[in-house]
Amino acid sequence: MIIRWKVQPDDCSFRETYLKCSEYVMANQPLTYFCTDLTLIGSLEREYEAWLAIEFYPEFYRKIQKTIYAAVVFSEDHFKALIVNYQLPADSQAHAAIHFNYFTSQEEAWFWLESIKKGHDTAVLPMAHEFLI
Repeated sequence: MIIRWKVQPDDCSFRETYLKCSEYVMANQPLTYFCTDLTLIGSLEREYEAWLAIEFYPEFYRKIQKTIYAAVVFSEDHFKALIVNYQLPADSQAHAAIHFNYFTSQEEAWFWLESIKKGHDTAVLPMAHEFLI
């Protein structure tokens, strides 16, 4: 599943998008490979990242009880800025069942997700599940 943000979301649309994705996953399990493309909008608001980390991810994992792999795609400049200013969050171990990796191209992100998927089973990675916002 991919969420490709085309415009910076407001609080309501941001939460609604993730909650709809969660509902979709619950109806179509075992979907555990995700990609969020931020290349067009840059960083998410800190409040959005906090909501994901504190509320959404723990609840989502509680519901599906499966390891989750998430690729995040940034623009080249955004990625460089993150590397320069990166600080390890205090709760970095809080989501041990959610594995994140960061990329500057969607193709690299899909390659990583496909590699993980191939290591787990022989099913084809479902690339048709795309939410364009």
